Amino acid sequence: MKIKFFDANAYIGTQMLGVYKSAATAAELLEKMDEVEIEKALVYHMAQFDYSPEEGNKMLVETMAGNKRLFGCWTLLPPQTEEVIADNFFAQMKKNRIFALNLFPVHHRFLLNGVVFGEFFKELIKRKIPLVLSMREGGATWEMLYSLLKEFPNLTCILTDLSIWGVDRYTFPLLEKYEKVYLESGVLSLHEGSFEMTVKKFGAKRLVFGTGFPEKYQEASMLHLLHSNISETDKQKIAAGNMEKLLSEVKL
Repeated sequence: MKIKFFDANAYIGTQMLGVYKSAATAAELLEKMDEVEIEKALVYHMAQFDYSPEEGNKMLVETMAGNKRLFGCWTLLPPQTEEVIADNFFAQMKKNRIFALNLFPVHHRFLLNGVVFGEFFKELIKRKIPLVLSMREGGATWEMLYSLLKEFPNLTCILTDLSIWGVDRYTFPLLEKYEKVYLESGVLSLHEGSFEMTVKKFGAKRLVFGTGFPEKYQEASMLHLLHSNISETDKQKIAAGNMEKLLSEVKL
């Protein structure tokens, strides 16, 4: 069975650190995806992180225009500052093929809790919009994440950019308690046995394939999944099926 891939963690624009030349445009990203046979990707623009979420969101829309293989992910700031979240926010998401949201609370200097995002996150839950949380430097901290899910246990969260050693001590309690938490597979599979153990304990439905391109090799993430000691059916769920299902349920 040929495995098709849906990358849940890739970005366009100049990278901070990367093993590849970055994809400056959607066309360049698609060219790279074609080289390694990745069919679809959820993407954001690096300017959303290191320049301006508001301007970066616009840049993402501009470069994604007309590319049906790419699914956009906008970056949030606190609604109180009125920089990103407007009255017609969800209508604009639909118009511009934005299917998920991310945020970088440490880098962008805000707290990730109900005081800041209460009503807005309730709307995300209602609409089944995934919140992509990067666990790298500048993203969310584990303390933030645990507190957030205690307040919003039904929030759909995809955790990306996971570390290698001992990360299951952070992730397993979340997977056990919150059924809408998902892990991106990329770095997770580097720790021997961690990938298979996650599937054994919680099922393949709790993992989505991701590469972290261009900061990491796309091929490496693909090989880790293809050569993991799990069933072919589970590999296909992780490679694309789970992500396709999540995005198909989004209500905009």
